[in-house]
Amino acid sequence: MNQPHTRKAALGMAGLLALLGLGAATPAAAQSPCAEVVREGLPALGCNRAFTLHVKDMAFSDELNGQAPPPGQRWATLDVRFDSWMPSDLVFGLGYPEPLLVASLERQLYLLVDDRQVVRPTLPDGSALEDEFVLPRAGAQRQGEVAFAVPDASLSQLSLHYYHDQYAPIVVPLLGGRAEPDEGRDAASWQQGHDLMSLGVHGVGRHDRWQGEASPEGMQWLVVDLRGQGEWRTPVDARALEASAEPDVESSLHRVMEYIEAPGLLQVVVDGRYAYVRDLELSSLGDDPALLPDAWAGGEAVFPIPDDAERIELVAYMPQFGGTDISSEIRPALRFALEEGEREPDAEPREMLEDGPIRFRVHDLVLHDAFADHVAEEGETLVWIEAAMANQSEVGGMMEVGHRLRPRVPEGELLGVYQAGPMPQPEPFWLPADDEPRHFQLLYRYPADAETLEFEYGGVAVVETLSLSH
Repeated sequence: MNQPHTRKAALGMAGLLALLGLGAATPAAAQSPCAEVVREGLPALGCNRAFTLHVKDMAFSDELNGQAPPPGQRWATLDVRFDSWMPSDLVFGLGYPEPLLVASLERQLYLLVDDRQVVRPTLPDGSALEDEFVLPRAGAQRQGEVAFAVPDASLSQLSLHYYHDQYAPIVVPLLGGRAEPDEGRDAASWQQGHDLMSLGVHGVGRHDRWQGEASPEGMQWLVVDLRGQGEWRTPVDARALEASAEPDVESSLHRVMEYIEAPGLLQVVVDGRYAYVRDLELSSLGDDPALLPDAWAGGEAVFPIPDDAERIELVAYMPQFGGTDISSEIRPALRFALEEGEREPDAEPREMLEDGPIRFRVHDLVLHDAFADHVAEEGETLVWIEAAMANQSEVGGMMEVGHRLRPRVPEGELLGVYQAGPMPQPEPFWLPADDEPRHFQLLYRYPADAETLEFEYGGVAVVETLSLSH
């Protein structure tokens, strides 16, 4: 637990490893001289005990820093100003330093869209703001532009949220009213969580085209409206939140949580075999989603899945957590059954290797003249191998399979690693713990007259030769 002398120095954001606690909120609103004039419309402002945040203007555009927005979105550029009015009772009464650090706009400033989507800022070229800066004294100001990618559609609600790790959050309403903090929880079809974060699925759909992008052949886009909330709390001085609080009383802040390895750890598992990760360009859910403490929000996660997929599960795997006052225990994965289809049981493997905690299985081998975008030349054949790996330990990890099984003949060549679809398998990929298998397909170019196909398996703990007949 932080002590007062530690808090005086900790004016920025907490440390991070795999999931990060960021920003702050409090159940009791801090009193501020600007509270009475906070209103909808521009210019607008909001405060806590240390900062005032002004929004002077807002403009929309189709280009920022020479870049177009993501598909289906446009840029909203805000002219904002940060003012410090560090109170004397904290400086002289509790020994707080007068300079205030804005440690990271990327991890402290968010736009909430339609009470459901969280958007991070981008700094336009020429902005007077930096991602990190210091307001050196009470009365100091810093003004500049920040931009956000928002849906290219009619918007019903916009609010700017600023979080700090010692002071109450600032909410500046820009358009429409705000829902109550817990409104929308009961609307989730599924909801799960633990002491640091909660997630809920608010809608699921399959599409052949999304944001103008056709799905790959044999695939569909699975669009999941995924929302969450940060649940982590940390101790702070109550006086930093509320001017009327006693000087030595401790309170707590409800924190933002950032799921920073989500591009690989948030997966759609199909038929219990294949795991697909998001198309980051088509998804409005942030690459590393920030889960706000005072809004049930996130975005749309877009996954490619086989169009004949029957059993579909969304899984958010949890690594070890890192940050101040966060235990290193591994939280359980959050799992959401999206479609309850039947899956065929795996056939007995043709070959199986025990490689320390990793079990490697070969399930099938087929010769092809063509597969995906590869065609066998004269005197060659394409060798397709269905294989799987499972991790029997209690800790998941990132794995690669492209280098595991190598042809023993010079003419042999690995052409690619695929999932069902066929879709290229991203590598490395997350191999979950507790013996949960992940299937993949290996494609090789091989001499057509080879009767026995020999491969060298190079693993974590063993190196062995596999002889596979066709």
